[in-house]
Amino acid sequence: MNLKYLLSIFFSLFFVLNIFTQERMNQLSNSKSLYLKQHAKNPVDWMPWSADALKKASEEEKLIVISVGYSSCHWCHVMEEETFSNNEVAEVMNNDFISIKVDREERPDIDELYMKSLVLMTGSGGWPMNIIALPDGSPIWGGTYLPKTNWMSVLKQINDLYKNRYDDVLGYSNKLKEGLKQDGIVDIKLESDELYDKIIELSESAFSFLDINNGGLKTSQKFPLPSLLDFYLRSGKQFEKSKFVDFVDLTLENIGYGGINDHIEGGFHRYTVDSIWHVPHFEKMLYDNGQLLSIFAKAYKLTKRPLYKDLISDSHRFLEDKMTSSDGLIFSSISAVTDYGDKKIEGDYYVWNQDDLKKYLEDDYEIFENYYNINNKGYWEKDKYVLRRTISNKDFSKDYKIQEKKLKSKIQSFKNILKEIRSSRKYPEIDEKIISSWNSLAISGYLDAYMATNEKVYLNKAVDIVNALEKKLVNKDLRISRSFSIEESDILFLEDYSFLANAYLKLYQSTFNYQWVNRADQIVKKSIDIFFNEDLGFFKFSSNQSTLFSENLFVLEDGVIPSSNSVMANNLFLLSHYTGNRDYLNIGKKMIDSVIGKAVNDPLDYMNWLNVSTDYSKNFYEIVVVGKNAFEISKDLTSRYLPNTLVAASKTDTDEYLIKNRYIKGDTLIYVCVNNSCKFPVETVDEALKLILN
Repeated sequence: MNLKYLLSIFFSLFFVLNIFTQERMNQLSNSKSLYLKQHAKNPVDWMPWSADALKKASEEEKLIVISVGYSSCHWCHVMEEETFSNNEVAEVMNNDFISIKVDREERPDIDELYMKSLVLMTGSGGWPMNIIALPDGSPIWGGTYLPKTNWMSVLKQINDLYKNRYDDVLGYSNKLKEGLKQDGIVDIKLESDELYDKIIELSESAFSFLDINNGGLKTSQKFPLPSLLDFYLRSGKQFEKSKFVDFVDLTLENIGYGGINDHIEGGFHRYTVDSIWHVPHFEKMLYDNGQLLSIFAKAYKLTKRPLYKDLISDSHRFLEDKMTSSDGLIFSSISAVTDYGDKKIEGDYYVWNQDDLKKYLEDDYEIFENYYNINNKGYWEKDKYVLRRTISNKDFSKDYKIQEKKLKSKIQSFKNILKEIRSSRKYPEIDEKIISSWNSLAISGYLDAYMATNEKVYLNKAVDIVNALEKKLVNKDLRISRSFSIEESDILFLEDYSFLANAYLKLYQSTFNYQWVNRADQIVKKSIDIFFNEDLGFFKFSSNQSTLFSENLFVLEDGVIPSSNSVMANNLFLLSHYTGNRDYLNIGKKMIDSVIGKAVNDPLDYMNWLNVSTDYSKNFYEIVVVGKNAFEISKDLTSRYLPNTLVAASKTDTDEYLIKNRYIKGDTLIYVCVNNSCKFPVETVDEALKLILN
């Protein structure tokens, strides 16, 4: 056989294999979403969500599989590998269904609507979320992770029902859609004092669900839940309930000490699979880390615990080193698993083997072992340990007879050594998606950190993100894009508007540059134009819901991220004070009146609402500082934990609503006001605090 013939056969085989490979790529191969691309080589004929996909299902009279997840989701990876990569599964799905993949981070509207459906059908939710729906998108079955055999069984049973008992299936779908409709909202119009008392009552009611031994909720898994912690920190301070503050302090300490915290490189994992904050699912999400910056900053203001200041610093280092893009914006997430070809190992980058640690740390291993519990308390599985602290530096120094200053130095050296060791490990995949609202949460977190510590690195970081966000994702008409990669850029989301306006208001509190109040005002006006429904008195989830089976999606409940409506109610309240716009206050108060009745039944679902409602009740103060030393005095005020206040400041006379006619040349005066009605001005912070706290 001559060489020319062999080469001919080789190139023919190469050509055929290349065509075969291309044929195995489904419609997700051209997607910008990392999550969708992770399913591009599945034998399943996945399509991205679109009107065309729904039209195809309608024309072919096929059920739809709607599978929703995100790139750093561990069980999404498992189901992709075990189930959706299987040819037998693909054959059933391709023959009998139209299969649609959705990145929940890009399309939170689709995720929200089907998650509500899933919870209604099963009592719980999670990802990957797999919905089977009628050709118009109406759900008839829902579940989360399923191995191949179980998934095949579900597909066949549901398809048989659809073909043989269509009327029953349709009836079930209609009942489900009825159940998804927003409950009738009955306004409970409470006066200021009555609202205040009701919030105190609800704070006590919800407290019975909290874990006073470990922190967080009384659950077998632990999520940080920043809105809950924020509310109980505030209510503990404002209502003078020390048990609330103690609960937050305990929770934050255990988060800082536990394995949910990456002790070597900083940053927090999404949640733990146990009740003691030890063993995490190892993904890291921007929305968690941005919000936890805020919570630790506020807790530091109140307690001045060095632990919280250290955790702020560690979180910043993580976000700067691992998640910041070249243009200054912050990536969405880091996967829980590390990919080694076809092999995926959860947490491999983060955990440690005892023998390796002895080798790396040599004579100092014993201190490290006791400090981070390389023992039964820190054991995970397969001879691996997740670092976990259990006592404070002060107590450890006393117990092990080492000076606290020397201990801190040694711990830092341990971190440096292990960080260097990690640098040789394969890093989990980063989803470089940029999400507007999550970046706004990070801006707010950095600004809270700046106000708490007065360290300008945090202010500079916040301004850098704002500048990049405005340049890349906000156009001249104030259309805020969800991300760079979203397939349908014409859809706008309330979340992106609410969180950015809130970040602008914190920028004013941090810089006292009134342009940020104006900017927040512009965003809120635009939000009212795009999203506000006057009949219901709330803001729609998204601007275009035409491809959804329900075109009336409003979300009021606070979750891991607060409700966009509750954040907007906060924006309306603050702007009503900064600008004097009473319409804002009236809209916000009507939202509070409508929600408080729902919070009576399920207060844990409305934690940020309760926080915002407290502003709308009694004892909220405007502190106005005017004169030569206005900024220095105002920074002193914003460094203190005064949750029922806002601060306005100017060195000169201006026409700004709160400052107008209050400037007296040569003096620096502090006015303590309620609804722009001020007490006699004072000159020192201590005098101002007496007017607020007494």
